[in-house]
Amino acid sequence: MKREILKYLGYSVNEPTSPVETFPETSPKTHPVIRETFQETSLQQSGETIVDEHTERLIDRALREVEELAEFKYVYASYDYPQEFMLAHPAYMEYLHGSEGYLLCATTIGIAVDRRLKRLQMEDMAYAVVFDATAGVWIERKADEFEKALPYPSLGFRFCPGYQGTPLEDNLRIANLVKANKIGISFLDSGLMIPMKSMTGIVRIGGDGRKSCAGCVARESCAYRRRGTTCYHDETMKNDETMRR
Repeated sequence: MKREILKYLGYSVNEPTSPVETFPETSPKTHPVIRETFQETSLQQSGETIVDEHTERLIDRALREVEELAEFKYVYASYDYPQEFMLAHPAYMEYLHGSEGYLLCATTIGIAVDRRLKRLQMEDMAYAVVFDATAGVWIERKADEFEKALPYPSLGFRFCPGYQGTPLEDNLRIANLVKANKIGISFLDSGLMIPMKSMTGIVRIGGDGRKSCAGCVARESCAYRRRGTTCYHDETMKNDETMRR
């Protein structure tokens, strides 16, 4: 999980062919608050990212806090026909092509994490950045674990509104269909989900649903691709360069 948190924070965690030395105080790859606060060197060599001890301590602290504060909840419903909002965007149908059906889901880690983050943003912005990244990775990991335990032989990755140019407004459509209010998720007039560490998505059943950069609207300007990596982690793509093209 630490590797994913470092990626959120802007550290290079790919596997380079030669040693790469980065300096958080000047490197554009690291979050600006982290860059301004930490003066020690971060070194990446032979695929292993070595961060300064202060950053690592902050990550360990954040992991403990998120684990203590989080109340993971997940709700889903299965379907074998497309919803109307899916038909309006080819990316959804491309993702579902060859599947046996799909799940609509919503998940959250609760309001206590939001409250802690808001307080940290007033008291300790550097740690707030690490805490925010940690909470984001934590909910993704817990949702992945929950889905792996579901009684389906094969599930694809979670396709969330916003992927490949799909509208963020579909978060509300999915939330309504699965009754996400039952697990405490609500929406502001702006469309922002509350708690903030919440998400909705579509999970295909069966077929080859691997993630790919190919159809992403951010492909040409993606900071992850410039570093030779991706915004996601997928064990199936380790030796498959086509997934990044």
